[in-house]
Amino acid sequence: MRYATAVLSIVLLFAMAGCQGKYTKPDVPPSAGEYGKNITYAGSIPCAECTLQKLTVTLFDDGTFRLKRVSVGVKGGGTKVEYDLGRWNRKSGRLVLNNGEKWPLQFRYISGNEIRLLDQRGNEIVSNLDYSLRKTSFVDFLSGPLTMNGMFLYMADAYTFRECRTGKNYPLVFATPNSSIEKQYLALRSGPGKPLLAKLSGRFSMRRPEPGAASREHIIVQDFKRFLPRGTCRNPGSPAAALYGIYWKVTAISGSSDLLKVSGKVPNLVLSTYGNSVKGYTGCNSLMGSYKHSGSGLSFSKLSTTRMACPGSSGQIEKAFLAALRKTTGWKISGKTLELFDSRKRLLMRLKAG
Repeated sequence: MRYATAVLSIVLLFAMAGCQGKYTKPDVPPSAGEYGKNITYAGSIPCAECTLQKLTVTLFDDGTFRLKRVSVGVKGGGTKVEYDLGRWNRKSGRLVLNNGEKWPLQFRYISGNEIRLLDQRGNEIVSNLDYSLRKTSFVDFLSGPLTMNGMFLYMADAYTFRECRTGKNYPLVFATPNSSIEKQYLALRSGPGKPLLAKLSGRFSMRRPEPGAASREHIIVQDFKRFLPRGTCRNPGSPAAALYGIYWKVTAISGSSDLLKVSGKVPNLVLSTYGNSVKGYTGCNSLMGSYKHSGSGLSFSKLSTTRMACPGSSGQIEKAFLAALRKTTGWKISGKTLELFDSRKRLLMRLKAG
């Protein structure tokens, strides 16, 4: 649940309990000696779509924050846990948590140990209900897991990630080593030392980058989603951008899906980010060619392969794969799945990213 949804739920709740008004009490922020420290606030606040929300916010001394929201008694029963992050600041007497959404969370300082949630426009919530978070006696680093976008870089046998919402750089450690990610990065980058926008899920963990070095936070990658070669932190890109530079593996070919299970060799393709070339593997031979993309239209031409002999099912798969590409006139992406269609909107082939 994004901030806007959570705040809107709260607004609906207090609208029934009372009316709104701008606060008049002066802010009482933490003492001057605490400005350079990490601080955690926590508490339970009302929730319109659940029994209650347990909210924890940690303000780091570098101007970033992390947030954990535990929604208890959600519709259908159970508990929902969400994490978020971004940058915090004090603006017009308010504490503002900016995670890139239109309506950032805002609080007013009640005392040096207490902050109270404001509505989405920064006004006081006039209600007898408790919307306060109170400073804890310890710092909760809220390790996640979180799904994040950031600029991914591989250099000198090391992975780094500049997270988009905070602008902070983190070393990456993969929970499960995956050599294909390095290969994808090297194939998709625009040049040596150039980062690529990537989406991943992971946790924060304090580690020493090398023996004897001071500990620092790393991101432990639990699920690498994909690269977004034409995207940036400011502009992640349109859905069409997800078509390019992705390693697409065939999961089904119309009329030939059983052959894929028998062969065990999976055709794949990559549409270049720069230029209009396509490269891949037919299940037997290397593939080269060109593509043309415009809106929902997509076609392939000048397809050629290496000339290895393809006995048995591998030859049949190659024939079906190439035939599907030559008939393609349209495409659609849903999540990590790419579907290719012919001129009559019939499904030709289904592929999966990564």
